[in-house]
Amino acid sequence: NDYREAIRLAGDCKLPLMLAETYMKMGMVFQDSANGQRGALLEAVNAYQSALQNGITEEEHPELFAQLQNNLGLAYLSMPATESSNQLRTGIAVQSFRHALKVYTIEQHPDMWASVSMNLANALVYAPSSHPDDNLVQAVETYERVLQVRQRAKDPVAYALVLLNQANALAHLGIFKPALEKLSEAYKLFHWYDQVEQANTARELVDQINERLGDRGEQVEVATS
Repeated sequence: NDYREAIRLAGDCKLPLMLAETYMKMGMVFQDSANGQRGALLEAVNAYQSALQNGITEEEHPELFAQLQNNLGLAYLSMPATESSNQLRTGIAVQSFRHALKVYTIEQHPDMWASVSMNLANALVYAPSSHPDDNLVQAVETYERVLQVRQRAKDPVAYALVLLNQANALAHLGIFKPALEKLSEAYKLFHWYDQVEQANTARELVDQINERLGDRGEQVEVATS
């Protein structure tokens, strides 16, 4: 209600940037408190779109624009999936992350570039497409570039998370041996740093890949213990 009153006042006073920033802040409040609820996420999306319509542009306010586009993409991806809306919302999310990456560069904004690039790659893995392998290859390549920033020596858990996601994309492509090698390293790092949930996820993916290899008459053992 406070944000809606601020929006009314900013509109009355013809302060477009203040109006746009207030819409953005209201969207962030809805998004932060959504807990996966579609209604709150739709409110966030509507607020972000209003912020764009009221003057937050790449040319005039690049960092606000990039933050808004990243938030918009995450809001779309957080919505409960329905068969009819999945393709549209994932497609919009992918485009939003691409817009943000026009501003966030690895040279000037390495941390934000890595975060948004991860979001983009994660979206590409599951984006409905007539050429899904192209999306998966792009995701694998994007994860590889993220490893330039999320280095093992600097942040081993973040590094392991990139490996885990990259391995998942490789597994979707049927490229199992490199996927298992990455999962082995990721599992060890998660285990060493007491990231139990992520370690279990890596272990489960190893089991799934070995099951698929077994169905093909192959077996590749990778130590994750």
